[in-house]
Amino acid sequence: MPAGFRALAFVLTWAAILPAAIAAWAQETTLPPLSAQGPVAEAGFAGHLSAYRDASRALTIEQAIALERAGGFAPQRGAAPNFGYTKDVIWLHLGVVNDSPGTADWRLQFRENFFQLFEVYQVGPDGGVTVIEALDAASPFAARRIPYPELVAGFALPPGDRTEIFVRYWSGGSSEVSMSLHTPDSFAESTTLRTAKNFIYYGAMLFLVAAALIAWAIAGQFVFFAYACNIVSALLFIMHGDGNAFRYLWPGAPQFNAYASILLGAAIIVSAANFARHFLQTYRYHPVLEKALLTTIAVPVAMIAASVVVDHQFIKKYLVLLATLSIAVVVTAGIVAARTRLREVRFYVLAWTGAIISSGLMTARHWLGVEISEDVQFDSMRIVLVLDAAFMGLAILDRINQLKQNREAAMAQSLAEARRSLELSTRLQELERDYALAVRLGQTREQHMADTIHDLRQPLAALQMTVRGVITGRAGVEGTAERVEDAFGYLEGLIGRELEAYRQGHGVPDTPPSPVTPMATMLPRLHQMFEPEAVQKGLSLRYVPSGADLPLPPLDAMRLGSNLVANAIKYTDSGRVLFGIRRHAGGLRFEVHDTGPGMSAEDLAEATGRTVRLNPGAAQDGVGLGLAIVQALAETHGARLERLPRPHGGASIAVWFPPVPPLP
Repeated sequence: MPAGFRALAFVLTWAAILPAAIAAWAQETTLPPLSAQGPVAEAGFAGHLSAYRDASRALTIEQAIALERAGGFAPQRGAAPNFGYTKDVIWLHLGVVNDSPGTADWRLQFRENFFQLFEVYQVGPDGGVTVIEALDAASPFAARRIPYPELVAGFALPPGDRTEIFVRYWSGGSSEVSMSLHTPDSFAESTTLRTAKNFIYYGAMLFLVAAALIAWAIAGQFVFFAYACNIVSALLFIMHGDGNAFRYLWPGAPQFNAYASILLGAAIIVSAANFARHFLQTYRYHPVLEKALLTTIAVPVAMIAASVVVDHQFIKKYLVLLATLSIAVVVTAGIVAARTRLREVRFYVLAWTGAIISSGLMTARHWLGVEISEDVQFDSMRIVLVLDAAFMGLAILDRINQLKQNREAAMAQSLAEARRSLELSTRLQELERDYALAVRLGQTREQHMADTIHDLRQPLAALQMTVRGVITGRAGVEGTAERVEDAFGYLEGLIGRELEAYRQGHGVPDTPPSPVTPMATMLPRLHQMFEPEAVQKGLSLRYVPSGADLPLPPLDAMRLGSNLVANAIKYTDSGRVLFGIRRHAGGLRFEVHDTGPGMSAEDLAEATGRTVRLNPGAAQDGVGLGLAIVQALAETHGARLERLPRPHGGASIAVWFPPVPPLP
């Protein structure tokens, strides 16, 4: 046979065999249909699903059917197809045979709340195509044929019949999808159970939010508000994942619903880091951790801003990783704080340690491709968030208790310090009072010493004058001995009293109680003491004898009388000086009259000041203490220094002693 004929025979033979071979191969690679004898859980789909990635995003249902018939769909090993974060449109194929004799209606439920593209087709045995569901990124919640938070496609399949389901979808995030098949009864039971579980969880979270806000309003501590924000963001994220946010909160905003996972995911990260800052007070105790937490806040905020120009799928993928990293930072911050403040942060560490488990499951599912169902993922998030909320509540209460104890300790310390300050202040006041007393005593002592020295001058001068007169022979013999004796007695009395006071440690001598001085002896002694000085100045010195008793101790009486007489002699240049005792107003009045320049009432008031001289430029000696001493003695003994009227010139000074009450 010629070579050309042999080649033609080969081609014709293969042309006859090839279609049959392709059909046989396709028959061998077609997956067995899912036997629907009742509800089928997610795991029951393994070995029955095939998928195709449409990179062109333009494949029609007819082309998809032809491609599936030609073996273009790849069998899926697991129960939940997962192609990661892809821009490809995913086609799924599932064969179903109804082996349940009493059920003709079915619900194919997808564990997803929203797809930007979601179409479900039913292909009958005759090849006819029925559109079960057709939704896109602009479809509101009301466009769903079965109004349920998750995507559900209902189809009819009589008992014993077989059908094929084609699903065309694309997600702006992960392409993983898990499914379950329900009868109407099992779907109603499942939805009732899921709704009850969701709303119990929502109620618990809202209760914690309300409690935190009330505590914030009462206590005024910002940590409660930060805690409430963290719980609200977590609650909204779970509601979005469940689909209830799209159903109840923004059912007419599908574009926002597609973007909400970015916004709410970032809100969880930001609110968690912000709560950690305020609970741990890193801005006060841990500056390095404060910077780390602020960075954790800044990154998701920057990602939200970048979402204006950056692909949302990319941001969603990295937000999953960022959530895990942020929780690691938050937990690390708690562990670091626990090294020094364990009692304040122990429940905080426990709470966030549990959150690592949930975030780890999400990261493993979306980044490592580990087959973890969305039910497990979201249930773990619910459990962790509830426990987290409970632990955080305990942590806040624990922190408040610690703050209360610290405040009580601080108050006790403050009270102790206040008591100590009061004690020190009291002691200081006592010291100041004692110091003032010491100053006054010192001044009194100094004044008393000055008064004593002043009082010693006149008798000492008189004594010196008498002694010189005796030595020179100018003094007469008569009265000299008495004058000398009186001077010595007065001087010895003054000095002796001072010495006795210092021996007893007083510094100022005590005044004997209720002493009296007979004027019959005192007046002559005063006259004898000052007569030499008066004679030397050419003055007449006289006294009026009296038998009265002056209510003064003898030494004080001599001091009072000697100062008044000495002043009169000192300021009288000519004439006379007269002194004596006169009864007046029931009492006694010691009077001294002179013919000097005189003294007004104002002059007397000024002259009673210490070291005050009315005529400092005059030739008279003195330091201005005489009348001050008289005034002090008068006040000490209840007497009164006064000026008597003198119409014909000169001065009349008196000390009036009130009547002495009779003894009982």
